[in-house]
Amino acid sequence: MASKEELEHAYSPSRWSHRMGPDDVINAHIKALTDGSNKAKECTDCEIGFSYGLSEKEKYDVFGAQTLPGDAPIFVYIHGGYWSALGREMSSFMVPVLCKAGAVVVAVGYDLAPQANMDVIVSQVKKAVSFVLTLATRRGSSGVYLCGHSAGAHLAALMLSQNWLQETMVSHSLIKGGLLVSGVYDLTPLVNTYINDPLKMTQEDAVRNSPVTHLDKIVEFSEKRRFIVAYGDHDPPEFKRQSTEFNSALLSKGIQSTLMIIPDTDHFNVIENLHLEEYILSQEVIKLMNLNIDTILDQMQAANLS
Repeated sequence: MASKEELEHAYSPSRWSHRMGPDDVINAHIKALTDGSNKAKECTDCEIGFSYGLSEKEKYDVFGAQTLPGDAPIFVYIHGGYWSALGREMSSFMVPVLCKAGAVVVAVGYDLAPQANMDVIVSQVKKAVSFVLTLATRRGSSGVYLCGHSAGAHLAALMLSQNWLQETMVSHSLIKGGLLVSGVYDLTPLVNTYINDPLKMTQEDAVRNSPVTHLDKIVEFSEKRRFIVAYGDHDPPEFKRQSTEFNSALLSKGIQSTLMIIPDTDHFNVIENLHLEEYILSQEVIKLMNLNIDTILDQMQAANLS
């Protein structure tokens, strides 16, 4: 049984970066996400701050919906920050690459701990995704793809276990797949660590809100979905273990899932790099959505010539 200190070290991503020290890597991460998201808002058509609930953070931003065709896939991004940091304002850094490839992007916000507990956060993200599914239906979208990083990957994975037909009268088959990056899929090891201080989860709360607890439901609704489960080469060992085991569990149940270990990245730039067109995860998620960035560029060029 690992001690509290060992667990905290194993679940502290900033202590494992190969690029810089703990404080520096967090500051650099916030700057990269903020700068990338500000740039996205300047260069892409965007509708900022749709409310899906009553609180200030229960909002989402939509990119590319006004210029892309109705059947464009919708990429939903759920941010990390251990459920207590970051926000939708810095969650659109991947927009220029994905919109250029032909995907509408939705960045989701939610209340953070300690203002909200895990049950509240999960129910808020559920509400946000149900709004996106309604938007996708209205547009005639070819499909919705969920992406989350770290705590966001945990939330995205939980959304895969929902019976959306019951929730929103939209078929669960509208969610075609997802990209889960450096996630936590079993919350129970976090209960006795500093990570739980703002969340105050009991063991029961952690079990109830862990994707591994709902694996059968995920499998039931994901028969035709395709997933990428990814982590950075320099992610903490526990994130590697949890990602590997979650991917193996999906595969063992016949779900199409690919484990990707991204070389020369840590917990932070493994997701930051989605703002780069040539980045392997950018390329793979574009393929996942059945898009081809070169085709889109050719079409845009042809349109400009005519």
